[in-house]
Amino acid sequence: MNRDIQKKLIEWKAKPKHKPIILRGARQVGKTTAVRQMGELFDNFVEINFEETSDIESFFEGNLDPFEISKRLENYLAIEIKDGSTLLFLDEIQCCPRAILALRYFYEKRPNLHVIAAGSLLDFELEKISFPVGRIDFYYLYPLNFGEYLMALGKGYLRDEISLDSHMPTSMHKQLLSYLRDYTITGGMPEVVAEYISTGDLHECQNIQSSIIETFIADFSKYAKKHQVKYLTTIFNILPSQLGRKIKYSNLSKLYKSRELSDALSLLETAGLLIKVHHSSSNGIPLEHEKDHKKFKVIFFDIGLAMRILRIPLKVLLIKDDITLVNEGAIAEQFVGQEIHSYSSCRQRNNLYYWHREAKSSNAEVDYVIEKDGAVIPIEVKSGLCGTIKSLSLFCDEKKPAYGICFSREQPSKAGMINYAPLYAIEKWLS
Repeated sequence: MNRDIQKKLIEWKAKPKHKPIILRGARQVGKTTAVRQMGELFDNFVEINFEETSDIESFFEGNLDPFEISKRLENYLAIEIKDGSTLLFLDEIQCCPRAILALRYFYEKRPNLHVIAAGSLLDFELEKISFPVGRIDFYYLYPLNFGEYLMALGKGYLRDEISLDSHMPTSMHKQLLSYLRDYTITGGMPEVVAEYISTGDLHECQNIQSSIIETFIADFSKYAKKHQVKYLTTIFNILPSQLGRKIKYSNLSKLYKSRELSDALSLLETAGLLIKVHHSSSNGIPLEHEKDHKKFKVIFFDIGLAMRILRIPLKVLLIKDDITLVNEGAIAEQFVGQEIHSYSSCRQRNNLYYWHREAKSSNAEVDYVIEKDGAVIPIEVKSGLCGTIKSLSLFCDEKKPAYGICFSREQPSKAGMINYAPLYAIEKWLS
């Protein structure tokens, strides 16, 4: 299946000067597959998996000269590594920290060779290494977003037809809502989507999701201390029930201390399994300057896995006309946050924000605020049809943004400062 990041990688390939890429993202989001597809555009594709061939680590001991390393690899693999026509892929590079350090020298001494690195739990190793600024490019890959999902299903024409300027034909609008409903069940993990495309068997999709979840839990011992594993397991299993809520550690567990749970949350964030949504006063850009580190919500990195952890029976999901109503509408908020995160730049880790005013006489919360076209734009998410939007209206009255937007199941429309758009049109609005 084609991923949006392929376009960015093709642009990287065409640049006269290109830095080595480190492709980052959670386990099983498709990093290796994306690079292998990219390798088809080169005369030679050389893939090194440090987890499978640990003896190659010795090639990176001592001198990190890229020409010497390349010559060793050529002799070992009996394949030519040639500037401009070879893609060198260093997979599971976290198993060989010296290879990570070597990337800077490929840029400095052999800049015409195309090099991409990736790996599971790579971000933990990257935290230990200081890269000279400007020597490496980081690209981020996430689960399939809704647009990629439509493409994978062979429904790319629907992705192209989505409009914010006028009503979609009713039949097409209903069709998109139907695919959106299925997407909230399958999510965007490539293996799950591939199974759905191949068989349409949602039960088997859920079995694969369960297997992926067990893999993530098994990974906890790889990056957490032994005594921390129970904290990670507790948080991982309860977070989907906390979607859309400000995190209070007492709601996560009454058995463990806040400090222990906070550290566990940070580890899960580094592993790419959750995304923090911080409160921002939202008086202007950048939103980061008014971020409150102590006030945040959390969304899961994949909506399908979140739904699976909630263990809602499939037969219940299949009879619901509007699945975004599940979990008191928090699934709709999860979807919007995940979409915003995915469609943002692949060249940097993206931050999410929300706005909340806690006052006895006027309590209000806007689900997301983002920077768009040099301004702060508030976003309200409504499951079902868009009803009252008091918080969004209050934000617009107080902060005077250019406009506010409400995502729901409704067709595009406008009322005063508020624009209304269907949930499936987030990509179109962001573009």
